Amino acid sequence: ETGDRRPETGDRPVVSFCVPVYNKAEVALKIVRGLLVSEDPRFEVIASDNASTDNTQEVLSQIQDPRFRYHRNPTNVGAHMNWLKSLELGRGEWLYFVIGRDKVNGEHITRLIELLEWARRNGVTLLYDGYTENTEPVIYFGIGAMIYFIGTHHPTGTIFKRDLFVSIPDKEYYFTHSDMHPENYLRHDLLLKGNGALIRSGTYIYPSSLVDRVKVKSTVENGGNVYDMFYSPRHRTAQFYEMIEMIDNLEQETFSTADKDKFFRRKFYALLLSVSFGWRGFCKDFVWQSHYGQEVRRVGVNEMIRNIFKAYRDTKAHLEEKGTMTLARQRIMRRCMLKVFTYEPPKRIARKILKPLGVWDWLKRWLRGY
Repeated sequence: ETGDRRPETGDRPVVSFCVPVYNKAEVALKIVRGLLVSEDPRFEVIASDNASTDNTQEVLSQIQDPRFRYHRNPTNVGAHMNWLKSLELGRGEWLYFVIGRDKVNGEHITRLIELLEWARRNGVTLLYDGYTENTEPVIYFGIGAMIYFIGTHHPTGTIFKRDLFVSIPDKEYYFTHSDMHPENYLRHDLLLKGNGALIRSGTYIYPSSLVDRVKVKSTVENGGNVYDMFYSPRHRTAQFYEMIEMIDNLEQETFSTADKDKFFRRKFYALLLSVSFGWRGFCKDFVWQSHYGQEVRRVGVNEMIRNIFKAYRDTKAHLEEKGTMTLARQRIMRRCMLKVFTYEPPKRIARKILKPLGVWDWLKRWLRGY
């Protein structure tokens, strides 16, 4: 059976919570019920079921609340395309994305709607709902918004302005061809039309972002090779290329060369950290590895250093192939390499070696603020 299971009645909601689901019926039910505890009538919840093979349809169809709509795809369209489908089903002024394993708290939806009204008044087109309450919202604009929102946050908690989301022409291409989280392309396109804002309504709960990660296995990568996981050095590098090309491909009038280099610097430094310390952290984390169906493994210092230098060499070759390597970027890359080796804990090793040579204090001054 396909199509929506609830009629579209009443006024347009202020916000639609868009929840893609696949199997894990009890988890999906917990998320939907967690939102519907609110008595506020100004929101809706949409569950887009990607042709689940368990009892998800039976369980969700039993929810009797006019603010809830259930949709079932006739066939499995893939995880990312179901993400897109859930967003396309939203009727609200704002589309709040919730991955079907995350925790949300509907008790804070009234506060969320107040913040969305503030966003409308301030020309905000994209928001990210943070993890704690009672913090004033912060607006980001220009290249600063691109740096902060692209490739930085977990998908859950991203809020799109619906009329601009609908106007994006290449949404399906993004969600079928991206090597990274495709919602980053949506963030990018919306930020070109307005400002971004960080809010903290308390609706999205973190760090317990996944519902018992040990028991709830990933439906995207479960059973694959650890080197194919989203956090692997190879995949992180591919993500980095997509991110910088988003900005490099824009017209020069959009951002200056200095702005594009600033974005490149921040993302390249993050890449070096993610293929080394980030890689080691994920591989030794039992909860994450269980979630992705992998065995815990130890990543040694030699492997981390190899990954850092490989990311450097591959990035250099990629920029030369694309014709975007400049002297400024060569300097940025070298400086980022130096900075990553002053990151804790290798900073302690570097200090012991360089301080007796009289180089340590000079190096700290040179890297300060970079």
